[in-house]
Amino acid sequence: MAETEYPLLVFPEPAYAERAKRGGGGGKLSIPDASRQAERLTPQFQRLQDAMEQQRLALQDNPLGIQPEQVLVLETIGSIDGFIKAVKKVQGLEWLGEYELDDISPDYGFENEQTPDKYLRGRLFLVMTDQRALQELCSLFEKWKENPKTQFALGLTPLKHAFEYLHTIRPWGAEDRIQETGIWEDWQGRLQSSQDTVPFEAELWFRADAGRREQAESHLRSIIVSAGGEVIQQCVIPNIAYHAVLGQIPRTGIEDINGQPGVRQNILQCGGVMYLRPVGQCAVPISEDTAETDALEQEPPSEFPQGEPTVALFDGMPLTGHRLLDGRLIVDDPDGYESAYQAREREHGTAMASLICHEDLNEKGVPMGRPLYVRPIMRPRRDFDGQLIGEAIPPDVLPVDLVHRAVRRLYESENGEPPAAPGVRVINLSIGDRARPLDRQMSSWARLLDWLAWKYHVLFIVSAGNHAQDITLDIPRTELENLTDEKREQAVIKAVAKDTRNRRLLSPAETLNGLTVGVTHADASSRSPGRLIDPFARTGLPSVICAHGPGYRRAVKPDILLPGGRQFLTEKIGTAHAKATLRFNSSLGPPRQRVAAPGNAGRLNQTVHTRGTSNAAALASRGASFLYDLIGRLRGQADMDIPPQFDAVLIKALLVHGADWADVKTVYETALKNPHNSHTFKECLGRFLGYGSANIPKVMTCTEQRVTVLGFGELGDGDGAGFTLPLPPGLSAVNERRRLTVTLAWLSPVSSTRQNYRVAHLWFGSKNSIAPERVCADYRAVQRGTVQHEIFEGGTAVVFQDGDSIVIKVNCRADAGEILAPIRYGLAVTLEVAEGVDIPIYQEVWDRLAVRISVQDVRSV
Repeated sequence: MAETEYPLLVFPEPAYAERAKRGGGGGKLSIPDASRQAERLTPQFQRLQDAMEQQRLALQDNPLGIQPEQVLVLETIGSIDGFIKAVKKVQGLEWLGEYELDDISPDYGFENEQTPDKYLRGRLFLVMTDQRALQELCSLFEKWKENPKTQFALGLTPLKHAFEYLHTIRPWGAEDRIQETGIWEDWQGRLQSSQDTVPFEAELWFRADAGRREQAESHLRSIIVSAGGEVIQQCVIPNIAYHAVLGQIPRTGIEDINGQPGVRQNILQCGGVMYLRPVGQCAVPISEDTAETDALEQEPPSEFPQGEPTVALFDGMPLTGHRLLDGRLIVDDPDGYESAYQAREREHGTAMASLICHEDLNEKGVPMGRPLYVRPIMRPRRDFDGQLIGEAIPPDVLPVDLVHRAVRRLYESENGEPPAAPGVRVINLSIGDRARPLDRQMSSWARLLDWLAWKYHVLFIVSAGNHAQDITLDIPRTELENLTDEKREQAVIKAVAKDTRNRRLLSPAETLNGLTVGVTHADASSRSPGRLIDPFARTGLPSVICAHGPGYRRAVKPDILLPGGRQFLTEKIGTAHAKATLRFNSSLGPPRQRVAAPGNAGRLNQTVHTRGTSNAAALASRGASFLYDLIGRLRGQADMDIPPQFDAVLIKALLVHGADWADVKTVYETALKNPHNSHTFKECLGRFLGYGSANIPKVMTCTEQRVTVLGFGELGDGDGAGFTLPLPPGLSAVNERRRLTVTLAWLSPVSSTRQNYRVAHLWFGSKNSIAPERVCADYRAVQRGTVQHEIFEGGTAVVFQDGDSIVIKVNCRADAGEILAPIRYGLAVTLEVAEGVDIPIYQEVWDRLAVRISVQDVRSV
C-alpha cells in the first residue's frame, strides 16, 4: 500500500440541485368485500376480549396494582397510510412498532389481480392496548361491520381502512416470545446438564412513558423473584427503543414450566415481555490442541506504530506480549476481563489483532502504522463442569449495554477521565450471536450500532457470521468420490443455497449503517489440504462457512467479501445416510490464514492457521486504517479541505468501491439459475455475493488508464448535489471497453419503531451514454441500505466534445421520519479502460478537474 504517482483526485465543490423524483408501482390488489371481512374477523375480536379478561383475572390479586394490558398484532395486506397517527388518537392505544411481511398466502379474497398465486406483501403492526382502548376499537369495528361506508371521527379513518385490509388480529402470546429465539432449546440443555440456575434475557416492550417502563419491569421482577430467581442487570436505551432485563431462575422454575401449564402462563405470558432469549451465545470456540502451532521464522519488524489509534477492536483479550503484537496495542480494560484469562486462552483476540496489524502472515504485508485500540468484551467460557470451551461475552452482562458503554467511553469523559480514544473512526466486531439470525426485524444490537454510528460518526465493521453445520449434497453417498471438481463445486453451491434459511446473518450483521463482511475461500498458503476435501474447484468463491443475506428489508448483505482462509471438509462416515454429506474440518493447521497465537509454556512467537468471517472483517478494518491515512494525505493535496467528520463515510465508500462479482457470477449462474428465478436472479445472487470481493489496494491508487475521484458533502430532505466528472477526450469515438463505478455511502439516523427504519435515503441515478450497461448487483437492492454501489460498462463508440461531462447527482429524501440534521455522505467515482489501452484517462481527467467546471450542457447520471 505504497505511495503512487497517480494519487486519487477530489471533486470541486458540487453544485446544488433539487432532488430527483422517484417513481414506483405494482400489481393491483384485490380485497374481500366488507361482509366477508366482517364475518371472518368477528371471532378474532372476540378472542381479543376473552384474552383481556383472562389478563384481568390473572392480575386481580397482584400487589403492584397493575392494570391489564396486552399487545395486539395486526397483520394487514399492504400498508395503511396514517395508521400510526390514528392509533395515537385512541386513548389507551400505544404504538410499539411494525414489521414488513412478504410471504402472505393469497387467501380470504386477498390476491394480486395480475398474478393470483403470488405471495402478498403486508405489514405487521404492534399496538399496546388497555381494556378501555380495546373496547373502543371493538366498538369501531362493530360500527364498520354494520355500515362499511360509515364516517369515523376526524383522524380515525385509517382504522376503517385497516379493517378493510386486515388479514389477522390477535394478541402477542407465549409462542411469539420464544419463537426462533433458542430459549427453549437452551433451557432443555441446561436441565440435562444439572445446572443449578438458568440465566435468560428478557427484552421488554419499550414504553414511551418512564412510569410504564418501571411498572412493566417491576411486574417481571416479581415473577422472577416468586420463582426463586433474581434480576442481575437491567438496561434502558430510549434512543433505540430498548428495555431489557438479565435474570436467572433456579432449575426448578424451568422444570415447573415443563410440567405445570399454570406456572408457564405466569412466566412466559408476562404481558410486558416481547422476547425471551438465552445468554452467552455471543461466543467463539477455543482450541484444545496447541500442537499445530508454528514458531515465527524471523523476528517481526522493529518499527513501532505512531500516532493515535483510528481502529478499535472489541473482542477477546489478546496476548499483548506476543512478538507480533508487543508495542502495537493500546488495551483498555475497565471491567478487568484480563484477570479471567490465562495466557493460552487468549486465542480470538490475538488472532484478530494479528490480522489487523499484519494481515495474513503468509502475505508478508506492511505492519499497520498506527496502534490498535483494544477493548476486551469477552472472557473465557467454561462448560457446566468447568472445562474451557471458548470465549464469550459474559453471561452476567447484557451485550447491548456492554457495547454501548464501550463505545461511549471512546468519545466521552468517564469518571473524570478524558475520552479513551476519540480519534477512532472504525470499530471492528468479529463476533455475533448465534441465537439471533436475522428474521424480519432489526435486532437490538444492530439498532445500537446504527444509532452509535450516527451519533459518533464512526464506522462499524461486522463479520457476517459462521455456519458450520453439515452440508448435505443432492447426490447419492456412493457417487461423491466419482465427481469432478467442477461437479462437486456445483453440488456444494446448490446445497448451501437450499439451506439458506439456516445460514442467515447473525446479529448484529444486519446493521444498516455498518459494513458487513463475508468471507471468500482464499488465503496465501501454498500448502495443499492433503486428504481433506476442497469444496470448490477454484479459490475466491464465497466460503461454505459464510452466513449470507439478504439484510433487513432485502438490503444487500454482506456488503463485501474478503479472504478469510480456505475451509476444507471431510466426508461423513457411515452408511445410514443416503445422500453424500460433508462435514467441517476445524484443525488449526495449514492451509488457511496464518495469525499470531498463544503457545504452550509461555511461548510468545507462535502462530496458527485459522479461517472464518471474523478474519475477513479484521482485514477490512486493517484496510480502513490505510484508507484513513490516504484521506489524510489527500487533505494536504486537494483544493479544498476534507473535514474529519467525513472520514467514516469516505472510508465506507472506499472499502466497497473496488468490489465486483468478476467471474463468480458465471459460476453461480451455472449452478443455480433456472427459468423460475431468471427474472430475479441478480437479487438472489446478491444474497451470496453482496457487492462482491473487495479490492482495497486498487481503490488506493490510480493508473494511467484508471482515475478515481472522491466527493463528499451533506444534504437535507429534498436536496440534491451534482458532481461533475469531465469526460477524457481520448475516449470519444473509441470502441474500447470502459467501466464507470460509482459508490455512495452515508450514515443515517434510525427510527427503531418504524418498519422503514432508515430515516434518510440517499441515491444517485443510473443513466449515462458512455457506459450504459449495469452489471453486478440488482438495481433495486442497491437502494435499500446506506451504500449504493453500481458498476456500468460500455463498448460502443460515443462521440462527445472536449468539455463534455457526466454529472453524478446525489439526492436525499426522508424515509422513516423527519430528517433533523444534514446527512453526511461520501462518494467515489472511477472511470477506467483496460490497462495497456493507449488512452491517458487519468491525465485528461486531472487536467479538466483543475478548472472548476460549469454545470451546463452536461449529461447526467
